[in-house]
Amino acid sequence: MLGPDIVSASARVPAVQLEMRNLWVQTPVAQQLGLRDGQIVQAVAEVHDQRVRLWLKDFSFELPNGWVLKDGDKPFLRVSNNNGGWGFLIQAYPNGQAPAGAQSAGGLGLPNPSALNGSWQAAHNTNLGLLLTQPSGFESFSRLLERMSVTSWGGQNDVADLLRRLLQQRISMAQINPMSLKRVVSSQARSLENQLAGGSASVDDPKSLIRQILGKLEEETVEGVNKEDRRELETAARELESAQAQSAQKWLNGELSLHVVLPFIDHEPVDLHFKKPPRHPNQEEPPLTVDIHSRSRMLGEIWLNTTISQGTGVDLVMWALRGEVADLARQRATELGLELGAAGLTLQSFQIFNAARPLVRAGEASGTRGSVIDTQA
Repeated sequence: MLGPDIVSASARVPAVQLEMRNLWVQTPVAQQLGLRDGQIVQAVAEVHDQRVRLWLKDFSFELPNGWVLKDGDKPFLRVSNNNGGWGFLIQAYPNGQAPAGAQSAGGLGLPNPSALNGSWQAAHNTNLGLLLTQPSGFESFSRLLERMSVTSWGGQNDVADLLRRLLQQRISMAQINPMSLKRVVSSQARSLENQLAGGSASVDDPKSLIRQILGKLEEETVEGVNKEDRRELETAARELESAQAQSAQKWLNGELSLHVVLPFIDHEPVDLHFKKPPRHPNQEEPPLTVDIHSRSRMLGEIWLNTTISQGTGVDLVMWALRGEVADLARQRATELGLELGAAGLTLQSFQIFNAARPLVRAGEASGTRGSVIDTQA
């Protein structure tokens, strides 16, 4: 379970995929760099043609597979010197130590970090830090569901039930309703671990189902899971877990920031970002904002920003790349206002632009692949 105290204790670090093994360097190089055992150094990553090189002063090292960095990232590394030679090990924090807040894990039903093996603790802290820095998005998860629905992927009988339950996470665009939306959002916003810890009845959450599928495939396949399948499963689970961790961190500060994806049976997936700033003393209730980003094959790319204030007031801003889609939205604006009124809401404003959403605002939504705004509904 990603508890609030554990999440808040994780510092923001470059989005690096950790491998718990040293990157070895030759002794003459270590001496020229002036390295000392236990020293923490900061490097600069250079990415070219999908190959990653790490620079320390005037020296550089090409990294092995498993270290995933973006160009310009500056990871912290701990220097180690033993009988095997000199090496670097990535760190979650500049001083290699978790903040004091991480010690409260025991109150959340997690083992006390001080009682854990040092290498496990470093990996655990680093993993949380990486989850908090991973860009939002559900490309791998959406691709995984699409692949499972059209092929006999993972056809072992013992895995069939888990696959069926994962595909049931999809909903129908033609039959969408508040209950189906609530089910999908809840399954991603609250993990199975959190449900069990809270004593509530558990429902399938896609992250746990993916982890179980990967485990079953490992158990039941003599030759193991091939690299591509493993990477797809692990990346999909990580996307979902990262969204949960980032939401928990924001919640600690009284802020709502929840990214979820709505996978559809009969349409492209929908990404939603729910946002609500913290409420300060003597302030009115802040507005709730929902951002949607769409790359619909039928309507083209669309962004929609919905702001709900005072519980009933609705302000909409829409950006559409296709001129005919923007025109259609303008034609239906009056009808939309009437439909919202019937639901007890007031459409205060509706701005429509035949353009891409400005980057300064798109960054707020951390927009990713695929969502749908059905202006013809």
